[in-house]
Amino acid sequence: MNQKALFLLALLVALCPAMNVSGTLSNSTVWGPENNPITVSGHIEIPDSVTLKIKAGSVIKVDGYYRILVRGRLEASGSPDKPIEFCSNKETPNPEDWEGIVFYGEGSGGFLSYCRMRHAYKNLIWKCAPSVQNCTFSNNNYALYFSFSKTAKLFDNQIENNNFGIYLDYSSPIIQKNKIMNNNYGLYCVLSSAPIVGENEIVSNREKNIYMDSSMGKNESESINNHVYDLMKGLF
Repeated sequence: MNQKALFLLALLVALCPAMNVSGTLSNSTVWGPENNPITVSGHIEIPDSVTLKIKAGSVIKVDGYYRILVRGRLEASGSPDKPIEFCSNKETPNPEDWEGIVFYGEGSGGFLSYCRMRHAYKNLIWKCAPSVQNCTFSNNNYALYFSFSKTAKLFDNQIENNNFGIYLDYSSPIIQKNKIMNNNYGLYCVLSSAPIVGENEIVSNREKNIYMDSSMGKNESESINNHVYDLMKGLF
């Protein structure tokens, strides 16, 4: 590389430095790969009427047990060749290194598309219905935890090597065309949860592929079991 090219590279780095973020967003904001790595050094809150957009190729490293709390809107739009990374900033990362993304309340919304989610304690969706599509969840405690969430959409994701793949309480999201495997628990349904489940691969989970507590009722439990069984050709 000649001196001119080195100078231009150094200038580019200087103009687009790495970014350190924390606190409550006061205005709608965009994070992009020009600021990689984007280091989260405290809790992030996206308040009502504020949108955080994250561009393809962004790398978000969380430097402690912090959460990204979404009361407004989060739009994380990766691509197949440029996914968005959410992960721990530790040299030797583990599940529960950071708290997770929390979509919180009826005013919360948005989507995760082509994201890689790792090392979180719990990615929570509470009383809202964002969409999660074409994402990868690995090495989390709860990859996705739905609570009082009735119409969230979960399509074409890969959920593997977590403690819980998908955990539901009082929730009925649409769960379709996902690969849920090699977790301790695949799909875990309690407290009258009634997900709409179809065309998923829910296999090779260590404790249970699908768990449903008695509050769902015998008929509902059998309906979900049979539906998944038929679509899986008996592989669960």
